Amino acid sequence: MSKVRIGLIGAGAITRKHLDVIADIGWIEAVGITSRTRSKAEHIAQEYEIPVCSKDVESLIKEVRPDALMVLVSVEQTYQVVTTLLPYKLPLFLEKPPGLIPDETKTLAELAQAHSVQTMVGFNRRFYSVFRKGLDVIRDKGPLLGVSVDGHERFWKIKDSLSDTKRSNWIYANSTHTIDLLRFFGGEPSNIHAVAHNYIEKNGDQFAATMDLDSGAIGRYNAHWYSPGGWGAILYGDGVTVEFKPLENGTWTDKQFKTHEITPDEVDQKYKPGFYEQMKAFGEMVVNGDLPWPGQDLAASYKTMQLTEKISIGSP
Repeated sequence: MSKVRIGLIGAGAITRKHLDVIADIGWIEAVGITSRTRSKAEHIAQEYEIPVCSKDVESLIKEVRPDALMVLVSVEQTYQVVTTLLPYKLPLFLEKPPGLIPDETKTLAELAQAHSVQTMVGFNRRFYSVFRKGLDVIRDKGPLLGVSVDGHERFWKIKDSLSDTKRSNWIYANSTHTIDLLRFFGGEPSNIHAVAHNYIEKNGDQFAATMDLDSGAIGRYNAHWYSPGGWGAILYGDGVTVEFKPLENGTWTDKQFKTHEITPDEVDQKYKPGFYEQMKAFGEMVVNGDLPWPGQDLAASYKTMQLTEKISIGSP
């Protein structure tokens, strides 16, 4: 089949991670790149043998006529860039979050629908091979009974490096990675009970929530940004418990309390975990017109933003 021709917008470190897997997949190719900082785009174009480095998005689209675009800019720029791109009606991949507040994501989802644009938002952890294998372990024994996610942010280490906008919206800018796992593992939430406290950050830095998930499992979320910890998730099943801590590593424990390792696929050891299968899913969406599970478009991503908002403000 003919290759899927991708234009890239943005030339940061994350762009290289995507280009690494594009080179390995083979049937997807990067045909052009542009960035607000032209020198950075030129350097990456030379490094990865991208044939065209354009001065801006409009020039990129005219010069290379890509099949799809990838938006790999900073979180503060994503909303404006995507708003500009949607009228071109090209399939879009964008890094999360699509908006720094839920209303921005909602607006983008509505615009994508109005312009009939296929979208994919980069929640790469949905594509972790250890998650797929852990769910298989649970389902082999029976139903999923519970999902517990820790989203501790180690905020004292990074807060001073963040802009005021990013710092005040960090739960959307970054914590959506962990909050989204509740929906990924257990399905859509309901009956949400949440508590949020602000020890230092005015918009909260301590969060706890319980909820029903439509798989039948109980969902729990716990985050203390100023306490040593990290990201992790635990799945509870019938006679089996699966744990991911850190998220990239997995183990499962049986009824005899024997622990078994979950080995990630080779591509998750070679590249940034989840990126290889995520890129394949994007390419398949461009070719077939449908985004395969567990990928999320803008409309689905808005559901994660809504859940995040409920957790961030606490129950009334």
